[in-house]
Amino acid sequence: MVVLQAPAPALTLSELLSWLESTYPKLIGAAAERDGASARRLAKQGAFDPSVSASIESQRFNSSSTRGKAQSGSGTALELEGATEQGLKYRVGRVQNSGAVKSPGSSTGNSGTFFAEVKLPLLRGAGFNEKSVGLDQARLGESVAQLTLARLRQDVFFESAQAFVKWTATRRKAEIARKLLVVAEVRLTAVREEIRLQQRASIEGTEAEAEVELRRERLASAERSVDEARLKLEKYIWTDLKLSERAPEPLVRPTSITDDEAKFAEVRALDLRPELRLLTLESDSVRLDGDLARGDRRWQLDLVLAPGRDLGNNGIGSTLKAGISASVPLYQRDARGREELARLKAIKLSQERDLATRVITLEIRDAISAIDRAYQRFLAAEANFRKTKEVEDGEITLFRAGVSTLFLVNQRERATAESESRLIDSQLDHALARQALRAASMEF
Repeated sequence: MVVLQAPAPALTLSELLSWLESTYPKLIGAAAERDGASARRLAKQGAFDPSVSASIESQRFNSSSTRGKAQSGSGTALELEGATEQGLKYRVGRVQNSGAVKSPGSSTGNSGTFFAEVKLPLLRGAGFNEKSVGLDQARLGESVAQLTLARLRQDVFFESAQAFVKWTATRRKAEIARKLLVVAEVRLTAVREEIRLQQRASIEGTEAEAEVELRRERLASAERSVDEARLKLEKYIWTDLKLSERAPEPLVRPTSITDDEAKFAEVRALDLRPELRLLTLESDSVRLDGDLARGDRRWQLDLVLAPGRDLGNNGIGSTLKAGISASVPLYQRDARGREELARLKAIKLSQERDLATRVITLEIRDAISAIDRAYQRFLAAEANFRKTKEVEDGEITLFRAGVSTLFLVNQRERATAESESRLIDSQLDHALARQALRAASMEF
């Protein structure tokens, strides 16, 4: 018993794209780069990680009050220190020294001194600083990596969709060439039989043979086009999917595009295209550079406050350290140069955004125009195909009645095949324009 296997289901574009999402190396690499941006942001956050330090020390030294007399002392310390994104630095901990000490500031009660110290910037570094700006830019970098992946995804999907519909069109053209060859071969057999019966001249057999060879040549050329289109498509196939065993879904019948669809596509593109959003993020990063440069032109004015408690025998109770430190930048050439550079970059990015907006708008309108023209071309090609097919059928009827010639029949069949090929080309152009509109308006 022969078991017939059901043919494999038609390969759809959506199926192909779903495979691409999880297997295409470029997309996998871009996803890794996106995750790398998160790792860089995490590294920048490390600048604000608190740290704990502990120490135990013992020392023997020459007395400062009685030269030549040895003294000794020991001490322990435990501290937690860190900083905030707003520029505040803090320390909390305990220090305890016993025995002789080298300086008055090292003296503590027997139970040690507990303290909390803050250093607060009042001008330069207040609210933001080099480390906090670096962290903010790393956060922007995460969004940039995500948008870069989205842009690459659109490009890959668009290129693979183009390859898919071209493969579909070449297969249809090859089917036409194959069908023409079969018709010519059947007719050659019939003509040879009629020549044997002396119902036709032998020259007609030669003409029929020449037509068969011509159609074989054209079939070979069509099959080469299929192979070329398939191999281009296989660049995007990184699974066990075998294109030679699957037929593609047929090209859809072209349709025109409505005004509402056109307006929606333009609005969607201007809202979602990665190019515009990347320029916005780059502008935000430049603004941060400018803010930091302007901040660095301020005076350095820091408030230090460190209350504490000295406990145990010989302790004094409350302790306090307070003060203000100031530093005045003189020439400020570094900060002024960075501020001017940020301003000029902002101007450049603004112009690039205007240009990108115009380019995207024109891309949408170009795709819409291509869709409409391909639709009009399809309608004309469809009408032409119907007429040429009617003429071919009529010529074949006349040939069978002995009124027409083999030459004319071959000519009519070729004209019909060329007309159908132009019809397929118009469908292909329409499909390519539709894919271009999808890519331009971020619909993949």
